[in-house]
Amino acid sequence: MAMLNEIGPGRKARVSGVEGNLRLLTRLSSVGIVPGSIVKVERNDKHRPVLVYERDTLLALNREEAGRVRVEEVA
Repeated sequence: MAMLNEIGPGRKARVSGVEGNLRLLTRLSSVGIVPGSIVKVERNDKHRPVLVYERDTLLALNREEAGRVRVEEVA
């Protein structure tokens, strides 16, 4: 298992959990990042936000937030 900020661009991953406070959990769930959802990493440049597609929406997560999302890569 990896964290979302460790997944390379162009890869898909299934969210397996989120570690964080209630504010972070609420924010991520409101945009659809919940356990079981599939995200595609568009950009993951060092020192920049992680850009992911989720449900036809491009989302920017700061590196700390992305580091709290546990994922499993899917084919």
